[in-house]
Amino acid sequence: MEKKTVLVTGASGNMGSEVLKQTMATGKIKSIVLLRKKPANEKLAQKLKKQWGDDIEVIFGDLSKKEDCVKAVAKADYVFHCAAVIPPVSDHNPKLAESTNFFGAVNLCDAIKENPRHDEIKFIEIGTVAEYGNRTYQHPWIRVGDPLLVSAFDFYAVTKLRAERHIIESGLRYWVSLRQSGILYDNFMMANLHDGLMFHTAWNTPIEWATARSSGLMAKNLIIGDIEGTLPDKFWRHVYNIGNGEAARVTGYETCDSGFKLMGCSPKDIFKPDWMVARNFHCGWFYDSDVLDSYTHFQASETYADFWKKLSKKFFYRLWIFGKPFKKIITNKMIVPLFDNSNSPKYWLSHPECEQRINAFYGSREKYEAIGEDWDKYPIWSEGVLPDGKNTPCDYEAMKKKENAKGLLLDHGYDDAKADEDIDINDCIAAAKFRGGKLISKEMKKGDLYTKLTWEYHDGTQFEASPFLVLRSGHWGPEDSQPAPWNYDELAKHIPFYAQLWYDTHDKTESNFYSKDCYKDIIKK
Repeated sequence: MEKKTVLVTGASGNMGSEVLKQTMATGKIKSIVLLRKKPANEKLAQKLKKQWGDDIEVIFGDLSKKEDCVKAVAKADYVFHCAAVIPPVSDHNPKLAESTNFFGAVNLCDAIKENPRHDEIKFIEIGTVAEYGNRTYQHPWIRVGDPLLVSAFDFYAVTKLRAERHIIESGLRYWVSLRQSGILYDNFMMANLHDGLMFHTAWNTPIEWATARSSGLMAKNLIIGDIEGTLPDKFWRHVYNIGNGEAARVTGYETCDSGFKLMGCSPKDIFKPDWMVARNFHCGWFYDSDVLDSYTHFQASETYADFWKKLSKKFFYRLWIFGKPFKKIITNKMIVPLFDNSNSPKYWLSHPECEQRINAFYGSREKYEAIGEDWDKYPIWSEGVLPDGKNTPCDYEAMKKKENAKGLLLDHGYDDAKADEDIDINDCIAAAKFRGGKLISKEMKKGDLYTKLTWEYHDGTQFEASPFLVLRSGHWGPEDSQPAPWNYDELAKHIPFYAQLWYDTHDKTESNFYSKDCYKDIIKK
């Protein structure tokens, strides 16, 4: 059988490199790698050619240039789009993030559409859990189809949200969007100790992690399964969540604790409670991550515990155990210096131009000050205390189990248990109403989720969107209603679909509006 060709973008990154390594190791494919021209990538290209020879082709180009994407896609049977400019780089260089994350995805998608083999090439887009926005103990569980409430100032998530919308509505015959959770990789600890972004994970944020290696396995099994005919055709033209399942469900505090245990410390030795943000992050536990696993069988390959155990055995990290007697040195030399980074809450507190970030991430200065620095008074959900203002005891381990999740799931506004082929116009009418709007179209073919219909937003604006986009993926409204700008305090008053989640962390009296350029406040001139 002739080898199929996979175009991998982002092969220099944590997930892209694993996708390339694990798919190439099968001996059943050839790869095309699109890299930006720079010294590090030139060295990578030499390494890849030496390792894989004629089975790999390296193209130097830029995703923001349509002609480079057309060239890269020309001979591809699959396009596995992992390339992304992520935080903290995206926070400090949003132009680069937009050119790669949004325009890059659009160019690849459109290059496929213009290719004579457009009905054969299969596009795999790696999305992000950040599209869902902030989650707490009230609604820790995420399902595909939940509202997409990108956190204020998160321009990275905005670019990924808009890219996904373009792909879903592109008309491509074969596409899939895989919303990647937080991803653990071998340099995870060191990579997060150089920017104020490390303070953006709320202590009690629910997180279902994936690892770079398990995600690479997912990619390999997806492509090989499709080549060998074991991946059903119904897999395509859908959105899935990537997470490693129950064994990978933790909180922000537990994640930090796992990392600092490598130093012989705990977060309480190194941090103060108010150093981390209180809201406006992202992540959650995936109620439906097992759906993707049922197709690609990757979750059991490396658990959360497996990852940290492997990391602890690496020579560099084994040296960290000597940090135990030097907790104050770790705090003062590694953590406190980040207070001067423009991505740090401590920086925002002393810079008036960042005042809106205090509102977004804490609620107000008063709410920030109320957190304090006393760990004995701070509720840690993973230690069996709900952060509900009352310190209510809870069975945290029981809350992580899927069978106990039903009362914590969000409403989609229609019978989302229906099979795709049973969705009809009445479901669309109900979904539109729950989103504060209307379905204007009078007819819909039952089960046709991809022919666009006409809808009306709560303010009377009409727009076209497929039933799949609205009902099955969680998108809504004309594109200019999506962030940026962020206006969810106002939108939640009109859209019950949003309100059911928004008021978990926001008062109904709040009236914040974050302009489309608000995220530029921390960019150093």
